[in-house]
Amino acid sequence: MKTLGDAIRQLMEGKAITGVQLAGDTGLTPASISRILTGSSRPRQVTLSRLMKRLCETREEEQSILRAYANILDGVPEELIVEDDQSRREEVARCERFLEIKTQSISFKNSVARELAKAGIEAKQDYCEGLISTDFLIEREGKRIALECKFNVHRDIEKTRITSEIIRDRLRCANVMIVIPFSDSSTSNCLSHMVSIVASVDLVRTIKQAFNCDHKLTFEE
Repeated sequence: MKTLGDAIRQLMEGKAITGVQLAGDTGLTPASISRILTGSSRPRQVTLSRLMKRLCETREEEQSILRAYANILDGVPEELIVEDDQSRREEVARCERFLEIKTQSISFKNSVARELAKAGIEAKQDYCEGLISTDFLIEREGKRIALECKFNVHRDIEKTRITSEIIRDRLRCANVMIVIPFSDSSTSNCLSHMVSIVASVDLVRTIKQAFNCDHKLTFEE
């Protein structure tokens, strides 16, 4: 697994960007860039966003940075805060975006709950066993299916895949369905063994197929 410094340095080299140039383009000091590259400090979210905006041109490049950032050791200190108007505006924008995504996610999960209820499919919402949880758990005749609602499945898809596999194994599920709002041809319908992506419009039909239920009958029937 690459360190964050390695991931950033690789992108810098590929784009022929020096540390001084990166510092100037992101509003950081060369010393701050050096500390991030050597792993002696952890960038704040606003700094990470600036770095990604400057260095990343593809989703794969973004994911390489995010994966490396997620693996920074807890003991690494966060970079020193430099208060300025630009940082403040970016922090406010980041927090507003977080709240927007949170609201979209809650609304989407509620819409999935309504669709399940409308179809007569009994599901346990926000189901937990020990330290493992899933958005919905459906059980029928000893078979379990977990549903994970993702309003934006492209946001750290590798994390989605791994957590879904953990849910599948720890909750002893035959399948984990990643429920997304719309069909998306850019994402594989199968992330790994028994972890699949399902558009909300196809969810009820897919669940009934998984449990071998007649399409003309409600789940309870």
